[in-house]
Amino acid sequence: MQAGDQSDRRQGVLVEPVVPEAGMIEGQPSEAQAAAARGTSRKRLLLVLKVLVSLALIAWILAGTHVAEIFQAMGTAHVGLLLIAFSSHALGFTISAYRWRTLLRARGSDASIRFLIESYIVGMFFNNFLPSTVGGDVYRAYDSWRVGQSRSGAVAVVVVDRFLGLLALMLFATVALLSSNALTQTIPALSLWVGAGTVALAGLVGVIFMAPAGLSAWVARLQLPLMNKIRGLIEAFLSFRGNQRVLLKALGLSVLLQANVVVHYYLIARALSLPVPLSAFFLIIPLATVVLMLPIAINGIGVREGVYAFFFASFGVAQPEAIAFAWIAYGMVLVQGILGGVLYAFRR
Repeated sequence: MQAGDQSDRRQGVLVEPVVPEAGMIEGQPSEAQAAAARGTSRKRLLLVLKVLVSLALIAWILAGTHVAEIFQAMGTAHVGLLLIAFSSHALGFTISAYRWRTLLRARGSDASIRFLIESYIVGMFFNNFLPSTVGGDVYRAYDSWRVGQSRSGAVAVVVVDRFLGLLALMLFATVALLSSNALTQTIPALSLWVGAGTVALAGLVGVIFMAPAGLSAWVARLQLPLMNKIRGLIEAFLSFRGNQRVLLKALGLSVLLQANVVVHYYLIARALSLPVPLSAFFLIIPLATVVLMLPIAINGIGVREGVYAFFFASFGVAQPEAIAFAWIAYGMVLVQGILGGVLYAFRR
């Protein structure tokens, strides 16, 4: 690495030369500029649609209940349990940082746990105050680049990190199906969906490591929907080929992390005296997480309330209490986002 490049990484700036577009006519936009303008218009339209979906969902959900009942339920929450639930995020950030550093070290770079925890907290700011839930991932990829990863390597680390977390959640959901049948009675096909999802995720990892080295080139020739995203995921895992122990360690940390997440939500439920057993949360939280990943609303607003109201109804939880649960949980996330914004303002 050249001295200038090292300086740029420390300053957080990647300097590239500006090359005029071929065929550009003075005073007229190039094809690239026109395409960028179309892309911007499309993003704005999608943002407006997401806002409308969120507003419609909130209006529909609140039409079936009284807002006063929601705040009344929130007012009865046990403050001590809520504080414990909120403090569990500190443990979660620490576990996440160790998992991230495990993946970074496997690719020849390193960072302090404090630096990585701060990056996660700042990422919460981008996740919650940008119209996308991937803003935090982009920031973490940027920080991975800052500590020595190539651009592709930085993306690979974040992709694998996220994928292992999702795999751990789905493993929990599969095990939870064996101990609770309340939701499967409401949704008969739930066992099939969760089982198929878990097998698909675990199978993808297995196939990648057992497949020949030319797998990526073979996938690159396929022209199928979503193939670019699938190809990116495969290439991310292939970059860790030969480091199975690293991935197993990262998966183990993911299991600990997601267990902490489940307990966090269970503590909020206990604070509200909701009659939902801990075992059910090992199924509900993975399912809610998957649904909230769908890019149909602004930061999951409206979807979150509907998901918890639907799942908790199987345990006799009234809609105002379910919405109170969703709002308290999201409120804690927003507080972290605000803290992340303050940290970002002072971070170099």
